[in-house]
Amino acid sequence: MSLTVKHLNADASFLLTFTPIPQDSPSPGQSSRPFTILLDPWISGPSTIYHSRFSNSTHKSPSCVTSLQELPEPDVVAISQNKTDHCHRETLTQLPAHGGKTIILAEPAAAKMIRGWKYFDEEKVVTLPKWDDSRLRKPPVVHRMPIQPLSPGGTMGEVTIAYLSQKADITGLHSAIGITYRAPTSSFDSSLPPTPPASPASSTLSTPACDRALSVIFSPHGCSYKTLSPYIALHLVAEAALPLTALLHCFDRIDNSWYLGGNVCTGFPGGLEIAQKSCAKAWISAHDGDKETTGLATTRIFVEKYDREKVESAISPISEKFPNKRTSTEVVVLKTGEEITLSHSMDCGSDE
Repeated sequence: MSLTVKHLNADASFLLTFTPIPQDSPSPGQSSRPFTILLDPWISGPSTIYHSRFSNSTHKSPSCVTSLQELPEPDVVAISQNKTDHCHRETLTQLPAHGGKTIILAEPAAAKMIRGWKYFDEEKVVTLPKWDDSRLRKPPVVHRMPIQPLSPGGTMGEVTIAYLSQKADITGLHSAIGITYRAPTSSFDSSLPPTPPASPASSTLSTPACDRALSVIFSPHGCSYKTLSPYIALHLVAEAALPLTALLHCFDRIDNSWYLGGNVCTGFPGGLEIAQKSCAKAWISAHDGDKETTGLATTRIFVEKYDREKVESAISPISEKFPNKRTSTEVVVLKTGEEITLSHSMDCGSDE
């Protein structure tokens, strides 16, 4: 199975395509229908916060599509926050209001906002509760979606989606969406499931690639590793979804005045610990594209930029033993319309 990540705009809109078997060589009687998740779509038009005089952003370069109707209908649209560059009304209302297969999974404030538009049927918008591992006698909440077997007699697959919110974050910016994908199969496997690994680094050795799940953490503004660590330790380990397949996280650090919320994006300094401790196979730049932004909220913005080479030199240093080969995490910057395909064949931390 594989994951294809396509960057739709020069910001934080991505299309994730999970494919159970190679599309070009399915066996007779099998289906290779992919499962698609659209993240924070903002295709065209401005993103305005409160009022255009406060904050107004537009893309400097066009998105790779002019409407969501140019894309195959996604299975899921995941909304990470209620800010208009992530929960964009003009873009989201390009989706069918009634029928179809698409479900919108949104964090609580965004779900409330979308329902307030009174555009979508009630059942199409689902609130993602906050992940909370501290509640007594109650397991953390994860939204689970079954996937039908590839052929009669096969086993079900499953997608899980969780909303991870950083505590004491008054801006509501520092959160993440956690996603796992376990592929359906075409024939029943009666063997017992593998023992979950004890740590990200041991996952590759203890669990066969065919039994592991693909995993994504999408945190466009960044969040602390402390926010993610219970999810990683409890859920990703239990799902045999480590090492992390892809981390979609900003490179650039952005700060504002304290009275306007302080830190906007944690950038490379915040993402480095996440990438290292989750043993991410790929770190893909998110929310780092150039935008035209005006308004009172932007007058004291400070941006510390980190390019791909700087991030790569820190997280994937050149091996002294093999100077022509990078180790550990692949660092990726996708231009608008570009995509990358990841699979379990990419091992974490191998230098041999």
